[in-house]
Amino acid sequence: MVLKDMLNQLKYLSDCFAENGIYDIYTNSKIYEVLMSEQFEHKLVNGHAYTPDAGDKLGNYYEYKHFKMSSSNHTWTFNDYSVQTIQKLQNIKSVFFSVIDDSFVTPQIAEVYCVTGKEVARYLSINTPYIVNARRMINISASQIVNQMSYERILIKNNEYSELLTSVFESIYEIETELNVTGLLTSNKLWELLVACELGHNINTEQKKYDAVDLKGNTFEYKVTIRSPWTFQDISDNVLNSYLKDDGIVLATVDKRNFVVKRIYMCSSRAVVKVLQDRMYKKLQSGKEIRRLNAFIGMRDVRDMLERGDAKWLL
Repeated sequence: MVLKDMLNQLKYLSDCFAENGIYDIYTNSKIYEVLMSEQFEHKLVNGHAYTPDAGDKLGNYYEYKHFKMSSSNHTWTFNDYSVQTIQKLQNIKSVFFSVIDDSFVTPQIAEVYCVTGKEVARYLSINTPYIVNARRMINISASQIVNQMSYERILIKNNEYSELLTSVFESIYEIETELNVTGLLTSNKLWELLVACELGHNINTEQKKYDAVDLKGNTFEYKVTIRSPWTFQDISDNVLNSYLKDDGIVLATVDKRNFVVKRIYMCSSRAVVKVLQDRMYKKLQSGKEIRRLNAFIGMRDVRDMLERGDAKWLL
């Protein structure tokens, strides 16, 4: 089966989930929330950061946390912690801290630590005042749950998933095997693949390296979103210097529902870095609290680069 047919199969599966009210299953590990909801017989909740992940027929709500056994980080993370995080947990029946064995084509939930929302809120209230990282991120390990919380440990002997969900993982495995890549269901990698197909690039799924490379060995950073602006997260001098080593920065927009790449701009790495540096300087000089060192490239920036010859409109 050619790659185009494989991607069409993923679109078909995405459409099937969308018909059941589950959207964008291929971004930011959303598919693993789908996997957990099927195992626990919950219904996913579509919402924002402060809405619960899932609910049941009795009106109870749940929060999902997971890590994959192939990951180097075997802890569960609460990103961008805030007072609202605790307020949300007060209304959650349970938090499911799941360990996912992803050595199988269809990943299996190996074990789960089930902790009440109020208990997790209590733990965070005690421990988060000591957070010193700018992002206010806290990691929770299994030993911390065992030693500092009341919990129920559940060993999953029989993982039961729908044929539809199993087909997603089988289709992803087929593409990853064909392209010799991994991690298409994490972050934004599948949408980067769509853009790479348009440009004739090969994607790179290794972290902390370039996103794609062409047949001449030129490397590129990809930023893919559903609409402008394009956000660059956790900017540092090392990150900006890595961008300067690339032969270009690709800014693209995609229609995730229809699996269509809408726009592609090939930008000069130096021009993009200059805009990011200027924005970061203004942010740092503002005197405001900075939770994350983020900056964006908007359409006005792209138009300016096009006029100066620092960018090309490819699609």
